[in-house]
Amino acid sequence: MDINEPNSMTHILPHPAPSDQTTRMLLIAARRMAVHGLYDASAAMLMVQAFGIHFRKPLVLLRAFLMETSSAATGDIRIAPCCLPRMTLQEGSMMAAIAHAASRPDVAASHLTHLTGQDVPCGLVTTAQALSISLAECGRPVVLD
Repeated sequence: MDINEPNSMTHILPHPAPSDQTTRMLLIAARRMAVHGLYDASAAMLMVQAFGIHFRKPLVLLRAFLMETSSAATGDIRIAPCCLPRMTLQEGSMMAAIAHAASRPDVAASHLTHLTGQDVPCGLVTTAQALSISLAECGRPVVLD
């Protein structure tokens, strides 16, 4: 397969998966919830393993973020299988929005606008901020490569 073909893997999955352990875990948990439902046991177990007894707040906020994102989206949000070491364009926007939400809400809003296809409700940016802050408070902030 030629890398310049429109159907090549880098066209479908343009972003490498995050190398940061927390960010990769968050991506996999989001993928699990997107495919198997917000209450997926494997996603919850990932959060328990990552955060120990403090898992509940990041887990609930990730669920809220995904629910609000899917409600605000005007089109499909493409999600790659958990095992793939690359991200879709939409997953890249989602991770970037969470990473920037606490320090640069304007950048996060831009990513969320790209992700949802419409002007982002301020509630979605606020949920991304709450998730980002809760991860940082647990000592596991989202870090992009």
